[in-house]
Amino acid sequence: MRIIIYGGILQGLFLSLVLTTRRNKNRKSNRMLAILLLVLSLSILHAVLTTGSFGGPLKIKEPMILLVGPLLLFYVRESMGTRTVMRRKLFHFVPFFLFFVIALLMSVLGTSSPYYGSILRYSAEFSISVWVLIVLQYGFYWSATVHTIHKNIRLVESEFSNVEGKTMSWLRVFLHAFGILLVLFTVTVIFAVHSGHYSEVDTIVSFGLSCVIFVLGYEGLFQEQIFQSTSPLVNESFVPSVNEESQSQQTATVRVNREQEEALSSRVLEHFEKEKPYLDENLTLTALAGQLGVSRNLLSATINNKFGTNFYSLVNQYRVDEAKRLIADPANKDFTILSLAFQAGFRSKSSFQGIFKKFTGMTPSEYQGRIQNPNTETGGSRSDEGQR
Repeated sequence: MRIIIYGGILQGLFLSLVLTTRRNKNRKSNRMLAILLLVLSLSILHAVLTTGSFGGPLKIKEPMILLVGPLLLFYVRESMGTRTVMRRKLFHFVPFFLFFVIALLMSVLGTSSPYYGSILRYSAEFSISVWVLIVLQYGFYWSATVHTIHKNIRLVESEFSNVEGKTMSWLRVFLHAFGILLVLFTVTVIFAVHSGHYSEVDTIVSFGLSCVIFVLGYEGLFQEQIFQSTSPLVNESFVPSVNEESQSQQTATVRVNREQEEALSSRVLEHFEKEKPYLDENLTLTALAGQLGVSRNLLSATINNKFGTNFYSLVNQYRVDEAKRLIADPANKDFTILSLAFQAGFRSKSSFQGIFKKFTGMTPSEYQGRIQNPNTETGGSRSDEGQR
């Protein structure tokens, strides 16, 4: 555990420096990740190098763990390109500042002050209250971060036809592990309160935060910026707010919008049949709206209302149909399934296989086997898998 703890400190400090170099510092998400890793490293380092507790009679050694939850949420939001008002950011750090001020007053006023005496008298109760606050805070930010990631998936699928590297799936797995660490921390606190062995809390916290550094440092370093802060997807709302002043105006434009959607849906189908824009693996809703000469909001609403799906599903349904056509064409018998998938607009083997099975209920090799051997259900799938 000590090796992992000290390794986490070194890696966090090193990656904080890497993320603030000239090449990476221009991305806000990288700067936020660097701050998060630095706070984690300093928190572990302070807990390891100091004896006793930060607040004198308090059993809390390291108050900076109160910063981890908010910074993690801000990192996810920055990766999505979401703008957050500064005064709202500062509100999230209130628990840390309150604890810091309480501990600082004890150091300034000295051990002979009545203030220090009252804290000493109720040190156990106060420490337990802070631990409960930490657990509740981590639970809140865990839930808020999970909600933000799920919201991000919906936004990504409404803008991109290829979502690889944009859904932050690694962070969802990390948050589940983070939740396990939260439960472990809670159990350790209960044990420490009953046994008086408070050092175990510091060990568990340091070990858990070191694991967080390893995961965030490795995955976050390669996480691309999903949306730019100037992206229309981030800055505009798909669902207009309804209030007393605007409700009548919105009602008056419903009929016009429906007529526009009806006409646009026919144009979309014609454009897909003739121009085949889905063959571009990097096709986005904004790019398609530019090709059709319409606003992206109108195009998004049309796809949702008239086709009953989102942009991601619509485009990939066409790609799957194109892949099926290419696989069934005898002229392509010398081509591998993967090469045909690339021709159909898919970016990778994993995304192609997952999307193909989602829409057809079978793997690409199973589909090819049915085409080549109509009398068997899945014939040839094993040999085809080996060929690919």
